[in-house]
Amino acid sequence: MFVYTSGRGYRSARFNSGGGIGCLIFGIIGMVAAFFILKGLFKLLYWAAPVLFVLALVINWRAVVDTLKNWLKTMESNPLGGLLTAALAVLLFPVFALYLFLKSLGYNKIQQMQREFGSQQSPADEFTEFEEIESTPKGGARPEDTWEPPVLPEKEAESPEKAKAKKQKTDEERPQKPENPYDEFFQN
Repeated sequence: MFVYTSGRGYRSARFNSGGGIGCLIFGIIGMVAAFFILKGLFKLLYWAAPVLFVLALVINWRAVVDTLKNWLKTMESNPLGGLLTAALAVLLFPVFALYLFLKSLGYNKIQQMQREFGSQQSPADEFTEFEEIESTPKGGARPEDTWEPPVLPEKEAESPEKAKAKKQKTDEERPQKPENPYDEFFQN
C-alpha cells in the first residue's frame, strides 16, 4: 500500500506493509508461489524420472546396486524402516530417480579422482630407505642401569583353624549394630 504525504512543500511516497496483515498476505502469496513452483518441478521430474534412472544405470550401475544392497540390509535389521523406505521410493519415484542419478555421478567422480591421484602414489613394493639410530634417554641412563622392583616374599597359606579364629576375633571386636525395627521385613 502506497502512502503519499506532503508536508512543508516536501512530497514523498513510501511503502507501508500494513503491519501483521501485510506480512500475512505476503506469506500466503509466497506459499502459493512456492507450491506452484515445486509442483511444476515435480511434474518435470516425473517425466524425466525414467530417463534419469536409465542414465544412472549407464553412468555407474554400482550406485543402483549399492542402494539396493543398503535397502536389503535395512530390511534385515529394521523391517518396518525398510518397508517405509521402499514405499517412499515408490511414491516419490521421481525424487528417487534423481537421487540415483546424482549418486551415480558422484561414484563416477570418485572413480575419476582415484584414477587421477592413485597414479601419484608409490607402489606398495617400493621401500623407503632408512637408518636405525640407537636412542638413549636424555639422562644418559644405559639399559644395564635400569632399576628392577624387589622380589616380595610369598604369603604363606593359613591353616583353616587360624583363619576361623581370626574371623571370630574380628567379629567380637566389631561394634554391635542397634536393633532396627524394619529388619523383620527383609529377612531371608
